[in-house]
Amino acid sequence: MLALMMVLVGCGAPDQEAYSRGIESLRAGQSQQAVEAFTDALEQGSIDPSVYHGLGNALYRLNKPGPAIAAWRRGLALEPRNGDIAANLVHASKGLRDRIEPPQRHRSAFFWQSMLSPLETAMAASGAVSLGLWWLVLGRIRPDLRPSRLVLGGVTVTALILAASTIDTMERGTGAVIVVGEVDVRSTLGPSGVTLFALHEGATVTVADQTQTHALVMLTDGRKGWLNRRAIISTSPSEPFALPDG
Repeated sequence: MLALMMVLVGCGAPDQEAYSRGIESLRAGQSQQAVEAFTDALEQGSIDPSVYHGLGNALYRLNKPGPAIAAWRRGLALEPRNGDIAANLVHASKGLRDRIEPPQRHRSAFFWQSMLSPLETAMAASGAVSLGLWWLVLGRIRPDLRPSRLVLGGVTVTALILAASTIDTMERGTGAVIVVGEVDVRSTLGPSGVTLFALHEGATVTVADQTQTHALVMLTDGRKGWLNRRAIISTSPSEPFALPDG
């Protein structure tokens, strides 16, 4: 179960050579070189909060708040208790033109997902399953230590709830951040669509559907419409981090 969850979450330890180059470039004030190094680390499979943290810092120093926020949101998704990333997001949000509440990554019933990453809840679910199996094995060897059905039932239910919350978090509508100065959101695809409203760099939305060229986005206030996919970067840590041209 844990292996499956790790594939879903897409976590990987940082590539030390590329990550170290990124940190050194940041310290030297070479923000563009830092972006290139951290991007290299991501392309080599380093899906790690520290990589996204550094990438966001470098992008923000280059006056690219949209891509920076996208990177930080990915880092926070992997490590919800990271206070430095959370503080960066609060600071950056104060300068945004659109005052839009970002979408929730979890249901209110799964409140622990605001403090635990999907990988952590997946590990907890896997641990509960392992504990139940070991208890069953021990009960066969030592009948006097056999757990009651109530205990086994509790462990099983806990494992199922944790697994369900992890999968639900990963399968909820994908978040995305606007990474261009301004983009029109239209009522439909094609020439018959009309502009409903505009979004500006740094706004975070939910992607409800998408084609090869466009995405249907939803806001927390209920508004929705279609925009060009080149105007957004996904907040899903395992997705490619493609910076906009220019």
